[in-house]
Amino acid sequence: MIKLVALVRKKSGMTREAFRDYWVGTHAPLAAAIPGMRGYRINVAGDPGDLESAEYDGSAEIWFDNRAAMEAGLASTQGVIAGDDTAHFTESIEFLVTEEHVILPREGAG
Repeated sequence: MIKLVALVRKKSGMTREAFRDYWVGTHAPLAAAIPGMRGYRINVAGDPGDLESAEYDGSAEIWFDNRAAMEAGLASTQGVIAGDDTAHFTESIEFLVTEEHVILPREGAG
């Protein structure tokens, strides 16, 4: 299993609410149609409170069986459509291709 993590900055001048609404309501259904995806999560940044604010306005996590499945999915018609759509709500996106290590919950814990 491989995970693509996208670190996202919202489009300049876009409100946090408009960013969230577009990402979740318009872009997510396009991205969810990418073939080969095994999981998809969107994380929209909230008020950091007393913590230092991050450079990013959110992140997405997308799981694929392997790199070949990821590359095929992103190169598919649906992948290109979703990729092109990011220009509507993002200023920039940085990608990490990761191997996930689950710490909690522990397997077998119950």
